[in-house]
Amino acid sequence: MLGSYNPRMLRQLCITCVLTLSVGAQVVASRPSFKDFPAKEVFQGKPAAPRLVTRGERMFQTRIRNGADNPVEFAGHYTLPRWGCGAGCSAFVIVDSTTGRIYDVPFSLVDLPYPWMEKHSEEPHDRMSFQPDSRLIKFDACLNEADCGFYDYVMVEGKGLKLVRKELLPAEFQPAR
Repeated sequence: MLGSYNPRMLRQLCITCVLTLSVGAQVVASRPSFKDFPAKEVFQGKPAAPRLVTRGERMFQTRIRNGADNPVEFAGHYTLPRWGCGAGCSAFVIVDSTTGRIYDVPFSLVDLPYPWMEKHSEEPHDRMSFQPDSRLIKFDACLNEADCGFYDYVMVEGKGLKLVRKELLPAEFQPAR
């Protein structure tokens, strides 16, 4: 039947394509592993003093200085000074232990909603996970009290965090807007 137009066959083909695309769109790639993004080496020296540049950095200077004085926590030569911003909320910056440069993070982290956590209590969910020898950082959180889900970022040298994967929780577990 080459060359002839069959509306029924065309409609079935379109329906098949739409169903295939919608099923494929729902598949979420598995989360990357820390070993997928290794750091070249882990800095062992004395950390450089953080260079407090912005008003926000100066506002949290004590937390940043204390956190930056810790051993390397992330991506080979970074520390992650953290502080609370309310119940179940934390904010942080990334400090380069070799130069003192601070990378501001444009979001705070809030715990995943309790109803979702209760349904998934058998699975561990840390608000943030990282390792000294990996450039990957994982967040199981609501960013800026919205968009609750699972986020995977990679530290890009000289630039900061780059999103590599995001999986939002279903709509019923998202905060009301």
